[in-house]
Amino acid sequence: MTSATDNNQQQQHPSAQDEETIRNLYIDILYSPFQDKYDDKWDESLFWIAIEDFKAQAKSTGGIDDPLVVLSKVGYDSYEAIRDVLKEGPPLCFREGWKSELLFRTVDALAILDRCELVRGERFSGAEKIVVLDFWASWCVPCIKAGPELSTLVEKHVGHVAVVGVNNEAMFEEKEHDVEKLKAFLDENKEAFQYPVVIDKENHARDSVFKHCGYQAIPCLILLVNNIVSYVGSPGEAFEQALSNSLDAVAMEE
Repeated sequence: MTSATDNNQQQQHPSAQDEETIRNLYIDILYSPFQDKYDDKWDESLFWIAIEDFKAQAKSTGGIDDPLVVLSKVGYDSYEAIRDVLKEGPPLCFREGWKSELLFRTVDALAILDRCELVRGERFSGAEKIVVLDFWASWCVPCIKAGPELSTLVEKHVGHVAVVGVNNEAMFEEKEHDVEKLKAFLDENKEAFQYPVVIDKENHARDSVFKHCGYQAIPCLILLVNNIVSYVGSPGEAFEQALSNSLDAVAMEE
């Protein structure tokens, strides 16, 4: 038998399973259907219909009367707050057709990396015409998942493409840099990061390159060809196409 006290406890402190249920319902009912409905595509009435559906399913599936108890943990303390975020839409860098202001500008990879402390591998010498700067942090799961792909890229294009991981735990907020902690992390993830890694202790790479590229997430890959920026963004098909084009361009030069 479940008492009123037990039920109240469940409402105020949902189990991990209940919280996961609420998050999945949020994604399925609110986030996914409305993520591309921002600006003039927004439909206020449909959103509030979806909210009622979300609340009903939260109660019937997860037994939670007020799903905001869960969503408040990620910054949503009202349904109006959810609406405002979805209605505004994602940052420009995540929208179709976005181009970084750094494109076609000069970035001296050698000078940037010389200001960073080498933690793993050999220091970049400037020999390769094509350079990929991988801005990342150890707390970023997608960054770690991107490591093997970049490691394969290095192995495939030895002598033609240099990849350097630029670690900065303080990409978006001020934190102290811990070289020994980073070394320990890399020791635990040797298979993921089989390319040189530097730590941006002075925040020079962050402040002079990353903050000016306009991309508001990590991993952030900045592809340079003869020190000219030809791609800014995440790993994936767009990056692979940009790299292929860069390889073709360099081959024609030679």
